[in-house]
Amino acid sequence: MKSIKICAVQSKVSEDFNKNLISAEKFFKIANKKNCDIICFPEIFLTGPLKKEKYDSKIPVISKKIFSRLSKDYGIYSVMGSVIEKINNHFYNISYLFNDKGSTNGIYEKNHLVQKSEAKYLTEGNEVSVFKTKIGNIGIQICRDLLYPEITRKLMLKNAEIVFCPSFWCAKSPSYDWIYSNKYFKNKTPKEVDDLVSARAIESHAVFVYVNAAGDFNSKDILLGRTQIALPFYGTISMINNNKEGVLIKEVDLRIVKDAKRVYKIESDLKDYYK
Repeated sequence: MKSIKICAVQSKVSEDFNKNLISAEKFFKIANKKNCDIICFPEIFLTGPLKKEKYDSKIPVISKKIFSRLSKDYGIYSVMGSVIEKINNHFYNISYLFNDKGSTNGIYEKNHLVQKSEAKYLTEGNEVSVFKTKIGNIGIQICRDLLYPEITRKLMLKNAEIVFCPSFWCAKSPSYDWIYSNKYFKNKTPKEVDDLVSARAIESHAVFVYVNAAGDFNSKDILLGRTQIALPFYGTISMINNNKEGVLIKEVDLRIVKDAKRVYKIESDLKDYYK
C-alpha cells in the first residue's frame, strides 16, 4: 500500500468506562464512513488515570474484546490507545494494535512513566517493536515516550513507516512538577509537543501520528489536545489546534518515507555508539 488514510481521535475521557466504549464505536463509524485504513485513540482513554485500588481486571478483557469486534465489523485497523493491565502481578500501560479482521497484530508496553504518578505503581516496558501489516510497518510509543528520541530511532532501525503515539498529555495536572505548571506555563498553553512531533518525524523519516485526549478529566487534569500528524521533510502538516473533542483525518503517501531515507541517509551514517 502506497498511501494510508489515518483517523486520529481526540476524544474526551469520562470516568464512566461504558460511556467511553460507546463513544469509541461512534468514532469507528466516522472512520469507516471516511474510508480510513486505521484509527487511533488516546492513551488510557477508556478509564482515565487509574490507581491500584481502582483496578478492575475485567476492563482490559472487555476493552480488547470490544476493539477486536469493532475492527472486524468496520474493516479497519485500530490502535487501542492504551489500557492499564495486570500481568504476572505487575501493572503495565499497554497499547494494542488490531487488524481489520479483529486479530491482535501488536502489543506495546509504555517504556517511560511519569515519575510523580505512574511510576509509583506501574512497571515500565523495556522494548519496542515494529508490526508488519498490509497497510505499512507500524510502531507504537505512548505519551512521555515522545521525550526520548531513542525510542523513535529504534523504531526507525526496525523499518517503521508509521509511528503512533497515543497520549494523555495535560496542559495542567496535579501530577506534573510545580516548575512546569507554574514557572514556565502558568496561564500559558504548553506547545513543546509541536516541536517534538515534528522532530521525531524528520529525524526518523517516519509518518508520526500524535493522538491526545480532549477536555478535562475529573476537573483536575486539563488535557492539552493538539492531536497532529507529521511527515518527513515537512514536520506537522495537520493538527487539531485546541483541546476540544474531534477527529483528524489525513491521507498520506508512504513513499515519502523511502524518499526521506534516500535524501537524509541517516541510517547509513549512524555511528556505532549511537545504536
